[in-house]
Amino acid sequence: MNQINIKSKLLFLLSIVLLSLLSFTACEDTETTDETNFAIYYTGMTDIGPSMTGVVSSPSYIGGKPYGFEIVGTTLNGESYSGNSFIIDEETGSITIAQTTGIPVGHYKLSVKCFSNGKRYEFKDIVEVNMMKPVPDGISVEPNLLKADYGDVIDPASVVELPTAQVVTDGNHVSIRKYEIAKSDFSKFFAISSSGVISIVRGDVNLLPGKYMLSLKLTTGASGEDEGIFENALEVNITSRPLALTYTPATGKIEEESALSGSTTFTSNAPVLKGSLEGLVYSIKKTTATAKIEIDPQTGVLSVKENHGLKAGQKYVIDVNVKNEFSAEGVDFNGVFELEVVEFIEPIQNFAYSNVNAIQAVAFEVNPDAGFKGDEVRFEFVDLPSALQGNLSIDHEGKISALKGNKIPLGSYSVKVKATNPKSDPNLPSIVTFTLIVGENPNYFTYVRYGNNLGLTPETNYANQFRIAVGGSLSSVNPTPTTDAKVSLTYEIRSIHQSNGTFIDPSTGKITLAGLAKKQCAIVMVTATAGKGTPSEFSIQTPVFFHYSDAVASPSNSSEQVVVEYSPFVFQVNSNKGGRSVKPVITGVNDMTKFTFDYRRTFNYYNFFGTHADGQPNAAGSFMRNLWNSYAESTGTTPNYGSRNPLSYYANPALINSALAYVDPNAYEVVVNPNKWIYDGEPANGAMVGQITFETNGKDPASGGQMFPIVLWFDTNF
Repeated sequence: MNQINIKSKLLFLLSIVLLSLLSFTACEDTETTDETNFAIYYTGMTDIGPSMTGVVSSPSYIGGKPYGFEIVGTTLNGESYSGNSFIIDEETGSITIAQTTGIPVGHYKLSVKCFSNGKRYEFKDIVEVNMMKPVPDGISVEPNLLKADYGDVIDPASVVELPTAQVVTDGNHVSIRKYEIAKSDFSKFFAISSSGVISIVRGDVNLLPGKYMLSLKLTTGASGEDEGIFENALEVNITSRPLALTYTPATGKIEEESALSGSTTFTSNAPVLKGSLEGLVYSIKKTTATAKIEIDPQTGVLSVKENHGLKAGQKYVIDVNVKNEFSAEGVDFNGVFELEVVEFIEPIQNFAYSNVNAIQAVAFEVNPDAGFKGDEVRFEFVDLPSALQGNLSIDHEGKISALKGNKIPLGSYSVKVKATNPKSDPNLPSIVTFTLIVGENPNYFTYVRYGNNLGLTPETNYANQFRIAVGGSLSSVNPTPTTDAKVSLTYEIRSIHQSNGTFIDPSTGKITLAGLAKKQCAIVMVTATAGKGTPSEFSIQTPVFFHYSDAVASPSNSSEQVVVEYSPFVFQVNSNKGGRSVKPVITGVNDMTKFTFDYRRTFNYYNFFGTHADGQPNAAGSFMRNLWNSYAESTGTTPNYGSRNPLSYYANPALINSALAYVDPNAYEVVVNPNKWIYDGEPANGAMVGQITFETNGKDPASGGQMFPIVLWFDTNF
C-alpha cells in the first residue's frame, strides 16, 4: 500500500467514499428476445451525497456486444423525473452522475435502451441511485479532531489509551438510531459504536501515518428516509516521525555534457515517505563525490542543473535526511538513490503498444512493442476511461497490467499512454493509443444450485438445503447440482460445520454427507470451477446446508418427545433490514401454551465472503465477540462472552430491540433485529448456528432440552 498523501487525495476520496455499497442489477429484454438470450448487467450504485459526483461503470452483457446506449426514462421514488444529472455514454453505456447540487433526494431508477445484433432492447429500472440528503443541523462530533501516535496505534500490545470522539446532538434534536462510518479505502481502520463513539482500531499494520477525514452515515428516524450523510465529520491525525523513504525507480541516469550532447539535466520522481507530512523538510546528507546534486526541501525531488560537468563512468550514491514536526533532528535514509553518468541517453523511438484482446476477469499485461528504445522514460495514462480506472496499472518500464478478477466490463476501450524522457520535447510528448477489447469469458457462469428436499418452490429461492428426517440416515440425501455453465465443471468441497468427512464427486458435484450428528445442522462450501488451471478459470462458491431432525425429550416430562422443524430451516436475511423466519412445525408437546423456546449457547459464526473472523463470542477478534461488545455497550452492561443475552428473548423482555436476534415466545419464529449484525461498517456475510433450548412447563428454558433447528444466513442481497 503506497503512502497516502491525504491532502492531495482528499477531494478524490470524498468523491468515492460513498460508492462502495454495491449490488448487481439485471433485467430481461422488455421488447424482444432472440437466440442470444441477450441481457445487460449494471453494477448498481447507492448512497451518494449532495454535491458529489460518481460513475456507474459500463454494463457487462450476455449475447452480442451492445451499442447505442440511451437513458429512456428516470423515476424518483416511483414518479417520473426529468433532469440533467445522469449522462450515459452512447458507446460504452457508462453513466456519469454530476450536477447534483440541488437535486432532490430519494431513490432514482434509470431505464436504459441499447442495440445488439441490430435489435433494440429496453431495460426498465436497471440502474438505481440513492441520492441522500445531508444529516439535519444540530449534529456534531466532539472533539472533531483526534491525534494518536502511530506506534501506539499499530502495536496490539500497547496499553496507551487511544482517543475517541462522540457524535452528539443539540438539546432539541431528534435522536440518532443508527451510526455508520461511510465506506472508503481507509474506513476499516476506524469503528463507531451503537451509541456514536468513534474510535481507532488498534493493531492493523496496514494503517499508515497521515490525516484521515471521516464521513458518517447516520439514521435519525425510523426509516431509510431519515438516513443522511455527515460529510467531513471527523479528522484523525495518525502522527509519526519519518519511518521510510522510497524513490521509484531508485536509480537514474544523466548524460555527460559534451559538444555533441550540449547541456543536460536530471530530475527524479518524488519519493514516497512513510511518516507524518507536517513540517516536512528534505535535505541531502551526503553523496559519494559531488555537490552538483540538489534536492527540493519540500518535495524531495532530486535534480542536477545544466553545466554540471559530470563525467561518464561515475556513480553517485545519495543519502537523504528527512525532518518533520515529530523528529526535530530528522531521520537519515542511506543509499536511497543512485545516479549514474553515461555518455549518451537514448531518445524515445518506436514507442507503440499492440492492441489487446483480453478475457473478462482474467489477468493480462502488455509491454511496449519490440523495437522500443529510450532511457530514463516515464510513462503515464492520458484520459484513462473511467471503467479502467482502478483496474489498470502501469509501471516504470511501461508494462500495463490488470489483475485476475479485475472488474473491467465487457467492451472496447481506447487506452492512451504518454512517454517522456530527458530528450523529449515537452511540447511534443510521445503519446500512443491502443485498443483494449475485453471479451466474454467462455468459462463464465452464474449459478450452481442444489435445490431442496423440503418441497419449497421456486427452488431458486430455497436452494441448497436438505433435511434428514427423524429416524433417517445421512445416506438418505445425496444432492446433485444444476448449473448454467456451458462447459464441464470441477467440484471441490470444504467442511464448515458438523460435516467432517463429507465427500463430493469432482465431476458431477454429487455430495455424500458425513459427520452430522442428530439434532444438528451442517454447512459445507462447494466450489465449482470452469476451465480449472487455465488463464480464464472461473469459480463460484455455493454454501449447502443440512438439518438432521430428531426428537428430544422434555426435561420436565420425558414422555414428551419434541420435534421442531423450520421449513426452510435456512433463514436468509439481510442484516441491514432484519426479518422474521417462518413459523416452525412443533410436535410432541402436550400443552403448547406451556412451550418455551430460546437461544441458549454455542453460537458459531462462519464467514463466507466478507472479512469478519469466524468463531464463538469467546474467540478473540471474532465477529461474534465484536457483536457481544456492541450489545453490552447498547445495554450499559459488561461484556460476558459466555452469556446467552445478546440472542435471548428471556434475557431481554424489556429491551428486546437491543438483542441481535431472538425467538418470538408466541409464534416461535426467529426474529433478526435490523442493523445489529454489523461491525466496522461491514454487514455479516456468512452463517450463524446456535443452540436453542426448550421447556414444556412454561418456564424460562435456560436449562431445557437442546437442539440446533435453524441456520441464520446473512447476505445484503437478500
